[in-house]
Amino acid sequence: MTVPRALAGLALIFALAHVPFLPDSLGDIDSVNFAMGVRAFNVAEHQPHPPGYPLYIAIAKVVAVATGAAMGGAAQTTVEARALSVVSLLAGLVAIACLYGAFSSLTVRVPDTSPPWARFNGLALAATVVTVACPLFWYLAVRPLSDMPGLTFALASQACLLRAWWRQTPGPGGDRRLSPAMTSASGRMIVLGSLLAALSIGMRSQTIWLTLPLLTLVLLDRVGRGFAGALLGSSITFVAGGLAWGIPLLVVSGGFGPYLTALGSQAGEDFATGEMLYTNPSLRATATALMRTFLAPWDSPVLGTIVVVLAAAGVVHLLWRDRRTLAAVFALGAPYLVFHLAFQDTSFIRYALPLVPVVAFLAMTGAALASHKATIVAAAAVSLLSVSIGMPVLVAYGAEPSPVVRVLAAMKAEAAAGAPAMLGMHHTFKRPLEAEGPLFAPVLASPPRLEWLELAKFWRDGRTDPIWFLADPMRSDLALIDPASRVTVREYRWPLVARPAFGGVRPTAVTWYRMAAPGWFAEEGWSLTPETSGMANLMGRGPHLGPITAQVRRRSGPARLMVGGRNLAATGDPAARFTMAIDGIALQEWDAAPGFFLHVIDIPAGRLTGDGPFAVLTIQSSAVSGAAVVPTAIEQFDLQDADRLMWAYGEGWHEAEYSPAVGVWRWTSERAIVRIAGPPQDVRVTLTVESPGRYFDAPTTITARAGALEIASIALSNTDTWSFTASGEALAAAGGALTIESSQTFVPSERGGGADNRQLGLRILAFRVANR
Repeated sequence: MTVPRALAGLALIFALAHVPFLPDSLGDIDSVNFAMGVRAFNVAEHQPHPPGYPLYIAIAKVVAVATGAAMGGAAQTTVEARALSVVSLLAGLVAIACLYGAFSSLTVRVPDTSPPWARFNGLALAATVVTVACPLFWYLAVRPLSDMPGLTFALASQACLLRAWWRQTPGPGGDRRLSPAMTSASGRMIVLGSLLAALSIGMRSQTIWLTLPLLTLVLLDRVGRGFAGALLGSSITFVAGGLAWGIPLLVVSGGFGPYLTALGSQAGEDFATGEMLYTNPSLRATATALMRTFLAPWDSPVLGTIVVVLAAAGVVHLLWRDRRTLAAVFALGAPYLVFHLAFQDTSFIRYALPLVPVVAFLAMTGAALASHKATIVAAAAVSLLSVSIGMPVLVAYGAEPSPVVRVLAAMKAEAAAGAPAMLGMHHTFKRPLEAEGPLFAPVLASPPRLEWLELAKFWRDGRTDPIWFLADPMRSDLALIDPASRVTVREYRWPLVARPAFGGVRPTAVTWYRMAAPGWFAEEGWSLTPETSGMANLMGRGPHLGPITAQVRRRSGPARLMVGGRNLAATGDPAARFTMAIDGIALQEWDAAPGFFLHVIDIPAGRLTGDGPFAVLTIQSSAVSGAAVVPTAIEQFDLQDADRLMWAYGEGWHEAEYSPAVGVWRWTSERAIVRIAGPPQDVRVTLTVESPGRYFDAPTTITARAGALEIASIALSNTDTWSFTASGEALAAAGGALTIESSQTFVPSERGGGADNRQLGLRILAFRVANR
């Protein structure tokens, strides 16, 4: 089989497997930014986000014109999504030839009259097939992102530079002399590789770490063999290639100053929010980053481990037999690996794509330790397993639009019968909705992490119109708004993002709420969730620093509230005295020693009447004794009419915690009490418990009691959701106290968990009490 036929056959199979699944929607915030850039390039407005990707956007604009003509009257975002996807697919197809060219130059040591890229090379073809079949490569070949086009330009540069590297290979006996023909041929490849390296930066700036180290190595290898000419030629073409996209970029951006401002803003955001070792150096973070980098691209821990083990064998093979090739492989991957681990958010698995070719080549080199036949068998096995993993996911990706597109379609359909007065959203949805064009209702501002304050302004102005709100399920700031006013219409998710290779996709889910005028809403300084606690700290607000305020809708009848929190001082420090007031008149005072507290307070009829739509409820704390400030926090709050059900976490619960994987959750101790207030009635209790098997060898028995009466019991070993009914009679007899007991507990510090001396029983991922 000839090389062209083999590569053409592979490209045909690859195209046929991907063309039917080109997406029509923008599934990631970066793809939205790219689409906006295709529409109107403006880096300052994140169209696209800095550094700007000027060459990528220019190519996408050309493809978008052709795509729009082919798709007729399709929506603008559909055309842009399809165009960006086509660019990725075309790049993936070109990458096949570039991969073979690069790998073949690494697998032949001594140059002869027949260049390696012109003859069949089993090892190079095996590494090419394994790279192309890798699930991460497989997915990114249709995703509307710059990763694949950027990699392809970098691979083209690497293929040229490695051709030069091959031509410069010392002859028999280490003879480093080059013939005039070899010197000229090598120089041409260096010059072309330099030009492509500069252009690749205009496609995706990170490619500089894939090309410049290799260019430097190839140039150093020329010392004494025409180094000056190669350096001059490569410098000229590199500068020319950079200016080709750099000058238009600066002109469109309004000059060097505005561009640097936009770039600095993006860099600051990345360093502030990204999971990178530079900002969080630790052994655990390093281990996580390495697993994300080398295992997650294969979308299977087993497959990833097999490939990495083979790659380690490949390093040994090259160290033993071919250190010159190992040096080139090191230049191909090591600088990018260092940059990736230190300065990129490794939770974005797609950032590891440039390392896939290096790992695949090393893996096939490792298999070659056994025999040539072993390389073929290994390549076939890894590729078939990769495709069997990747193909169903690709089908699912092409079949279902993103959650934002689906929720917007549902909203538009319902708005046709009656649109809401206002549309609100978490900031993460702002740009995707901007890309979709004019909406069906006015849109509230959505400043990052302060979106609830825009809702508060709307209601303080006396507005009572219904609001539709798009919420990120991983956010928890809506806890600052009366839960009775929020009705969940539907939650839209993208199941495929649970796949390791899709790590970093955002947004992955959206919850559509209908919001009626709330019975209350809190302003700054409340710590009802870890998120709002963090915002209170950033704002320098809290009950110990000044009154914190909630607006409570006026009503004439009796009401009841539940308030819980903590005196955050150390054991033995002074108690804190809390004062709660309504419209400036004290309602209740209580003292709280260091630790948790929870109170149920009845509000008599008429106490919430007055002028204006809202009464102002304030809470403030001060030290009972001494002049030192005693830090405090209000962590639970609800207020409803006296005949409504309310509940809160009481004794035995630990503070709320947050993780990106599950959101807000809490630990219980051996016995944890839930306080339920309201008229006597049966209630339905539902809790989701993380697998006790993570912490204990035997199943854990969970028992629910009202006083001494056992209501329900279950034994769990795995993560599960458990529901049971508690009778109103039993709860009334227990004073509204529902106790959750765990048959097993542990103390983290006794298991090497640092200084955490808490007694932990159950990790509760979700808890709900509702009318039966």
